[in-house]
Amino acid sequence: MAGARSSLGYLKPYRRAVGAGVAMMVVTNLCALGVVSHLGQAIQAIKDSRAELMPHIVLLLIGFALATAVTRILSRVWIFNAARAAEYDLRSDLFGHLMTLSPGYYRDHPTGDVMSRLTNDVQTVRAMWGAGAVHLANAVTSFATVLTMMVLLDPVVAVLSIVPYPLIFITGQALSRRIYRTTREVQAELGGLSSRIQEDLGAIQVIKTYGLDQVRRRGFLAASQRLLDKNMAAAKVRVQLGPILNTLAPIGVAILILIGGRAVIHKEISVGYYTEFTALLARLVWPTLTLGFMLALVQRGRASWARLVELQAIRTDIPDGAGPALPASAQPAHVAVRDLTIRIGDRAIVDRVSFELEPGSITAIVGRTGSGKSTLVEALCRLIAVPPGAILLDGHDITAIPLASLRGQIGYAPQEAFLFSTTIADNVAMGYGGGTAIPAARARELERAGALAAAVDLSGEPRVNAAAVAAGLEKDLVVMPDGLATIVGERGITLSGGQRQRVALARALAAMPRLLVLDDSLSSVDAETEQLILGHLRAVMHGRTAVLISHRVAAIKDADQILVLDQGQIVERGSHEALLATGGLYSELYRTQLQTELGVTRKEAV
Repeated sequence: MAGARSSLGYLKPYRRAVGAGVAMMVVTNLCALGVVSHLGQAIQAIKDSRAELMPHIVLLLIGFALATAVTRILSRVWIFNAARAAEYDLRSDLFGHLMTLSPGYYRDHPTGDVMSRLTNDVQTVRAMWGAGAVHLANAVTSFATVLTMMVLLDPVVAVLSIVPYPLIFITGQALSRRIYRTTREVQAELGGLSSRIQEDLGAIQVIKTYGLDQVRRRGFLAASQRLLDKNMAAAKVRVQLGPILNTLAPIGVAILILIGGRAVIHKEISVGYYTEFTALLARLVWPTLTLGFMLALVQRGRASWARLVELQAIRTDIPDGAGPALPASAQPAHVAVRDLTIRIGDRAIVDRVSFELEPGSITAIVGRTGSGKSTLVEALCRLIAVPPGAILLDGHDITAIPLASLRGQIGYAPQEAFLFSTTIADNVAMGYGGGTAIPAARARELERAGALAAAVDLSGEPRVNAAAVAAGLEKDLVVMPDGLATIVGERGITLSGGQRQRVALARALAAMPRLLVLDDSLSSVDAETEQLILGHLRAVMHGRTAVLISHRVAAIKDADQILVLDQGQIVERGSHEALLATGGLYSELYRTQLQTELGVTRKEAV
């Protein structure tokens, strides 16, 4: 997992490439020193009128220059490629970690901020590994090789010439701390802005319906202004590095001119010697200038890495079960719920609930809005944290069953149906890991080319066809342009709410689960269609245990067992006829809905 590795730990698998890149950087600087040395010889040869030396010196200059270019290119290729490979590993680990977190995490944390960390922050860390490493390696090797050669030429002049450089380093360190702080602030604002954009685009229909365009736009502009202000504050800090380094670095050159120039004038050193020393000092100017850029990259990378570490440190509240996987079985599931309590804060959403789901039975759960129905079925699927021993599947504590094994036994269709931007067939087949797996973009190309029918062989997906029929999709598929091969668009936007729910229902049915859980998954279809689908389901659910939640009491009257929830507790249980006879909450809900439906019917008749 990503959290177990440090920032540099991601470069460890590519240490050979990084090492080769650094080695090439050393060779680059040595070759550059060869250019400097022979440049001094060339100047001295010109002054001494020794033309016979020029061809040899020029050839060596060209050779060293070419070697410098080649090794510089190789050093960047190896280091940058290693950084990109490490970026791939980091992003893969982060996404894998995000997949382990429970749905509750995503309800509490803005999606835009998570996306910003997975994209912008990861890219910033890669820049630290790549460009930052290149500039650091170049600065270290340049100072090491150049200073060594300068000291060999003249230790006194070398020491005097580099007097400004410690001051440059101290100044850079002071500014880098401010860069780190301002970068953290920028990344936090960017995450907030990304969340707002993602929310507004997802709610565009609501925004248009209620005329909120200007209201949301003003909110966006305010968030954008805050990001601009933070960026400007960070830029003001970063921009100080260049001028400060540009001011301090020439001081060393000035010292060399003062001392070396006088030595040349008094013929204490040769012109070639002075030229070589000047060129060596000039070799330190660029690494010094890039030192500011490198420090900025490192501090921005550190700030982004800190945000990624925060993400990596989050642990799911639904740990994987440590027990053995459930054995394969074609028998319907038996579920026992024992004194189950689910709390959010101080409130018990589900309060001391106990019941059993007999193998092959259909159990309906009804109740007023907010009574805890959805929380209860989410607990059955272990989509929320469940106390150990509170729910048993075939006698096994579900908290001890590996999550993959547990969820492989369950087909779950929530009220809020989510569809992927691909074909209906693919969306249904995801219930059992099948499907054509044609990317949406490729499918659109095939559709335009008229080749989609040939590319998607639905005859090989009988489970998809059967599930679609059972979910009541056959009438809709007839009028769709490509039937099951129709691409539904992002989040299934091209389908109606009822069609999306039925595709999600077909996905759950295609899994052929031992336990089928339908959380009001037909709320967007009309009563007649719901009755038709439930009729199909009675045959499909033969040999399976099923749990149904429906806001229409009449739709679940044929269930083997009906549980009535109120304020998180089971207040009534029994068959439809028995519950009506008691005259309790179930009877009240039934009469209220019946009167509402009769009133609507009378109005339609009028």
